[in-house]
Amino acid sequence: MEDLLLESLTEDKVTYRYYPEGGEKFGIVSLMRKTGKRIHDKPCSGERSVYAGQAWHRIDEYQKKGKFPEKALVMCY
Repeated sequence: MEDLLLESLTEDKVTYRYYPEGGEKFGIVSLMRKTGKRIHDKPCSGERSVYAGQAWHRIDEYQKKGKFPEKALVMCY
């Protein structure tokens, strides 16, 4: 599981912090809203890559709906 916290949202880009396993360490991922390009702004030290991937997957869903929550909990299976 991981926590997502919205860091910034503009017409061009959305950025979230992700906190693997609800810990204090975090990474930062962004999505360029017009192109769909994914950016790994800051990897979380010692993380498994699945956490960034899960964050992007969820952000893709938010983009499709046009709604970006301030906080979210992502369950990783």
